[in-house]
Amino acid sequence: MVHTFKKLALVGFLSIAAVGAAQAQDFGPYTTSQSIDFIRLTAEADSVKTSGPSNVRGAYFDDTYQINLTQISDFSYSISEITAGNNAQYDVTFLNFGFFDANGDEVSTFTNLAAGTYFLTAGGKLAGSLGGDFNVSFNISPVAQVPEADTYAMLLAGLGLMGFVGRRKTK
Repeated sequence: MVHTFKKLALVGFLSIAAVGAAQAQDFGPYTTSQSIDFIRLTAEADSVKTSGPSNVRGAYFDDTYQINLTQISDFSYSISEITAGNNAQYDVTFLNFGFFDANGDEVSTFTNLAAGTYFLTAGGKLAGSLGGDFNVSFNISPVAQVPEADTYAMLLAGLGLMGFVGRRKTK
């Protein structure tokens, strides 16, 4: 009886440890940073696509970056001008930028964004004698998900079944 109880306790402990390890597995936040210097981008963020005309010296630009999130995520971005030395050969004047959901509504909070499609827009003028350069960086970090209640129910059902089988063998 004591020997069987020890086996049952060991099996139960290993079962709990295996389930706990599977739930605690963490690959870290999935982060994608993209630098864009007037190169139209198609990349995986979850996925990011951009559209807009090719930019040339003296031209106005209106770029749209499409971000498709497959799960709840935190999002951050930065848009910055790239300068070459202290001269004004490359100059960008930003006139507008914003972050919008698929309905076109502006998004003001960047934490716990629901899965879906979002758009980052940037517009302005390339004012330098050689045009301009700017950098757009994205950072997408999926939010850790809380285990479902049915996971714990299955764990308890499995432990109960193991106890039932162990008890049945002793009789």
